[in-house]
Amino acid sequence: MNSQALLAPPALFHLSPPYDHYEAIPDLAAHVPPQDLPDATVLVLALEPPRHSWDEALAQLPQLRARYPAAPVALRVAPDTDPADLAWARTAGGLYVRAILIDGEAPGGRLRHHLTDASLLPEQVEQWLPARLPGLTPEVGKMIGMIVRLSSGFAEVSALLSTLGHAERTVRTWFRRAEVPGPGKWLAAAHAVTAALRLQAEASAPLLTVAVACGYSDHSSLSRQSLRLFGVRPGVIRRTLGWEWLMDRWLTRAALFS
Repeated sequence: MNSQALLAPPALFHLSPPYDHYEAIPDLAAHVPPQDLPDATVLVLALEPPRHSWDEALAQLPQLRARYPAAPVALRVAPDTDPADLAWARTAGGLYVRAILIDGEAPGGRLRHHLTDASLLPEQVEQWLPARLPGLTPEVGKMIGMIVRLSSGFAEVSALLSTLGHAERTVRTWFRRAEVPGPGKWLAAAHAVTAALRLQAEASAPLLTVAVACGYSDHSSLSRQSLRLFGVRPGVIRRTLGWEWLMDRWLTRAALFS
């Protein structure tokens, strides 16, 4: 089975805010431009019986990630899918798969639960970086992952890097050679993304509560930072799910304003 047949309708869909309606992507082989997908879109790959056909479908995940780095990928399965098959799909998909949805069930709840979970954010970011920044050296990618992993404990990147045994000037040089934002900017982005995930997860929590819990002095500080880094305010972020679209916007804006 070739990739065009595999991803022909209705195998691939997208979900956009408010995540209540699947829209079919009629032909992935037609190279739907990433800019044609709405902000905060989730791609959904439908896994149809029989189980042995899933291997070829899951083999498409790296291609989807590379072509649409701003869109997390979810799987959709039949409601009577064997739990062992679900476990296999989760394992086989690894970090490429952000959620598993059930056909016939409203997808918003499951998406919110999985796409706002920050516990795997460092690993997810590290896995995502080569798709968004082809040619990035593994060493710089791992350093960015460490900055994200340790971000909650540090307000200043120099102190964070010191715990890793590196001088800030040295790491800045590595990042400059890799043509990516400096380590301090990655720390700021990690703080802002963590706050964004909390805003998405706790839709009714006061903005001030979320801001202070995430290390900002007040709600205005978080709002200004969100606008500066991502080009959108917290109220917009709250109506979306996931971090990829925000990091993608940040990198695009950083390249434009560098």
